[in-house]
Amino acid sequence: MSTRRLVKDIQAGRLKITLTENGHRLEELIAFASRLNPLRGYLFVSRVLGKHIPVRPSVMDSIHAELAEEIKLIGDSAYIVGMAETAVGLGAGTARHLSRLHHYSVFQHTTRFRVTDPWLRIQEAHSHADTMHMARLQGDASIHAQTTADLVLVDDEITTGKTLAQLANALLAQPELLRIRRLHIVSLVNWLDSEAKSQLLALLPQDIEVEFIQLMAGTFTFNAAPNYQAVVPDNVDVDFCDVLTISRYQEPAPVPLEQNGLYGVVFSKHDELPDKLLSRTFDINQPHVVYGMGEFLDSHFQIALALENAGMDVLFQSSTRSPIALGDEVANRLEHPAPGNSSKSHFLYNAPLHCVPLAFDGIGLPQLSQALEASHRHRADKERERVA
Repeated sequence: MSTRRLVKDIQAGRLKITLTENGHRLEELIAFASRLNPLRGYLFVSRVLGKHIPVRPSVMDSIHAELAEEIKLIGDSAYIVGMAETAVGLGAGTARHLSRLHHYSVFQHTTRFRVTDPWLRIQEAHSHADTMHMARLQGDASIHAQTTADLVLVDDEITTGKTLAQLANALLAQPELLRIRRLHIVSLVNWLDSEAKSQLLALLPQDIEVEFIQLMAGTFTFNAAPNYQAVVPDNVDVDFCDVLTISRYQEPAPVPLEQNGLYGVVFSKHDELPDKLLSRTFDINQPHVVYGMGEFLDSHFQIALALENAGMDVLFQSSTRSPIALGDEVANRLEHPAPGNSSKSHFLYNAPLHCVPLAFDGIGLPQLSQALEASHRHRADKERERVA
């Protein structure tokens, strides 16, 4: 196995990277950016996640399938958890492909939305949004999760694994998951060296088998640039969002359209996209970009994939809470109001301004998706004026 070494300078400092597994895939998998966060200046930007860089849905789907094929289950089912917010879609896609290879899979994701009576509460050491919750599994998802021997935790990258260890221990302590015998830690990129991996394993129950699955692995060091002064913008959304639990103006709180991901969903070989999610109109002769929002993106990714499979020119990505500096490999930034707090913003980076935007909010608040589409069109108009 060959080792690849490189140095990458970004605004926030210098990354020295050593790739020990599939280093030839670096340019396929990641780009680089600088955070507007004084606690952690660097950011590995995935090219295949559909978050900070627009991606062909078919490329995302092939990544989901590749990860699923590498997961070796003890039994014929699995309980998969995607880490909010970045790996929600990655976890859902991996779970969907696992269900096609086995009997079924149960998928759920952690959340930074408030839910009634959270099942779990997790502390996250390095994030500006410093905690996440898990809602209680409901219905068939709860029943099926109790019978599986395989727990799969999915994140886009692993740097220390401490948050994953917290989540794994909290889940494995639940009476609903007493049958779990193997833990699969799945990521696009694993940055743990042998010592860090040993430290992570020491944090986990010793009677549980642990398997690591990733598309690329290595280590890195980061030296901060002394003249880079990152300040978290005032409009960054750092709090839990209560929009799903609090009624306003005598109306009930919105129900997430993807509530199954929040409360658990059972994927099987023959799942189909609900027709109601394809109710939007569009010009099939124009290139489109489908936008999801934050944690609510999987159904919208499925729409984008269906449109691409039908022959349309389609890209996909979703907005995020995370503040990132323009420059490095971040070309532009759009904003839309944060759910439940119009004084705060969520962001979308590297918007493909040549495409027609087709945005979905996922929680029944269409003003959010309309605001994102309007932001896209405004920026596209400005860009056309600039080059005219």
